[in-house]
Amino acid sequence: MSDQEGNRNNPYLFDDYLFVRDNFNYYRDDEFLQALVKKYAGNEFEKIDRDLCALSDYVSFRFRDLADKGNELENRIKVTKIKHYDAHNHRIDRIERCAETETLEREIYSLGLFDPNRNTPWSRFIKMFLLYQNSEAGVMCPIACTHGMVWLMQQYEDTLSLEALSVLEHVRNGSGEYSNGEYGRGSQFVSEIQGGSDVPANLAEAIFEEAEGPDGISNCWRIYGQKFFCSAAHTDYAVVTAKPKGTPSSTRIAAFAVPSWLPQNKEKEIRNSYTIDRLKPKLGTAELPTAEITYNGAVAYPIGPLEKGLADIVGVVLSLSRLHIGFGMAAGALRIAREASLYAQFRTAFGVPISSFPLMINQINDLNQTAMRTAAAAFKVYSEYTHFGEQLIAGIRDLEKIENIVERKRRFRLRELVMLQKIVVCDEAPALIRMAISFFGGHGIMEDFLSFPRFHRDSLIMELWEGPRNVLLTQIHRDLSRVKEWYNADDFVRDLLAGSDSDIVESYANEFLRIMSHDSLLRNDAETLAICRDWQKFSNELFNRYQDQALAELNYKTEPLKFSKLLRKFKKREKGKEETGPKDDISIVPEM
Repeated sequence: MSDQEGNRNNPYLFDDYLFVRDNFNYYRDDEFLQALVKKYAGNEFEKIDRDLCALSDYVSFRFRDLADKGNELENRIKVTKIKHYDAHNHRIDRIERCAETETLEREIYSLGLFDPNRNTPWSRFIKMFLLYQNSEAGVMCPIACTHGMVWLMQQYEDTLSLEALSVLEHVRNGSGEYSNGEYGRGSQFVSEIQGGSDVPANLAEAIFEEAEGPDGISNCWRIYGQKFFCSAAHTDYAVVTAKPKGTPSSTRIAAFAVPSWLPQNKEKEIRNSYTIDRLKPKLGTAELPTAEITYNGAVAYPIGPLEKGLADIVGVVLSLSRLHIGFGMAAGALRIAREASLYAQFRTAFGVPISSFPLMINQINDLNQTAMRTAAAAFKVYSEYTHFGEQLIAGIRDLEKIENIVERKRRFRLRELVMLQKIVVCDEAPALIRMAISFFGGHGIMEDFLSFPRFHRDSLIMELWEGPRNVLLTQIHRDLSRVKEWYNADDFVRDLLAGSDSDIVESYANEFLRIMSHDSLLRNDAETLAICRDWQKFSNELFNRYQDQALAELNYKTEPLKFSKLLRKFKKREKGKEETGPKDDISIVPEM
């Protein structure tokens, strides 16, 4: 009971919490993230550490504020708008976005993340990890798609046409015929209305036409047909799948680089013979324009052999997107856990901080443990990717051409790890964010109070992007059945969990072998239904064990963040700034 008198002028303020939250530097003030970087950056640590300190000064404040502003309701509505015609009845299909999102995109792309002259594999990854803490899909989705486009095209760099090479130079190096002095932006348009993940069922056509088209171009491939889920529809280029007419192959799927505008046509707003039919109103990633597109003879440049399109799209482009989803959600989890835990220490109820209640203590511990193990595993998975020079093998057939069985198995584990990480992190993220929201009570659902509602909406989209859970679980099962002659399922688990307690590893290995020994997940008999249920549950347990091992290998011992300590630290920092005087406002990210 409280004997406090009433006060019509309630003096309660959130200012101390907001001060700590809004002054937290994502890298400089996070010893856990610094420990991860130090472990994996190796000899590059000193340079990467300097770069991250500089970049974090932007990501933690300016970029955060731009992301928050771009996701205000009135600005989210703007990205659902498209202007199909100009005042003179010319078809332009202009996508209109809020200024904050466009500014953020321009400044993030100016980092040249995929430019080998400016970034190494680890500096690229860690910068992207830092950027993902803002959960800004309007920019980070195109970043992920551009990553896939660059890596697919440079795999065939020696065989690309001059036009395709110019596309690659623009998105990777910021140069080439199409460049306007900025780095190009890429996307990937694969899904069609009849089946998103069933790529071989796609019907869009590619036809080689010798005759000159209305755009004045002859002897080129042209795309005809519809694509139904085209995220990042505002970008300069797209990797598009289509069935090349008259080209026999097992899947009849080829991959093409398709410019949104041909040279000199962007300023005139003349699209490359395609229309953006409508933009989709989505539950999440609202600031990201997702469109339905009809191609009517768009000029297209083949990427690699026509018959390898499906393997390249799934094995390289989609795998990289899944990798981004995994570490992007991990980065967001660190911010979610941090801001929720600090609020629980700030907020009082019944005279004590709510962080002191036993039920809340358990939730805080679970939140922080999940965030740390998810981030540690994301770094460990990416270290496997960098071990192979950031090169993914497109398919099982290509894997089997590797004579060194140790390397072949390790590459196979990476292929499966990318899918497992995507499955499990996306399954756990909505529950993680929902629990964090509950720390704030009614304030947790207020979009002008904190960013968690945006994180929650976006997490539901990530679960579906690049293959929902059931599709990927089926794919993993199929992969293990295809390699069983040279990689037993139980050995796969022993290798995956190397370093964990041997008794636990053996129990996991036996259960995985039992599930993978079932001949097919596509029958609907009682035995298969039971196996599918077991696989759904065990997939999380298996990857959680991998995450726990990754965290144990980090051997991180520092105490959790303390609200009172940070409050004193940041006030002292603020006082120091006042004494030295304000710095000029900088709106352009420095060269790194």
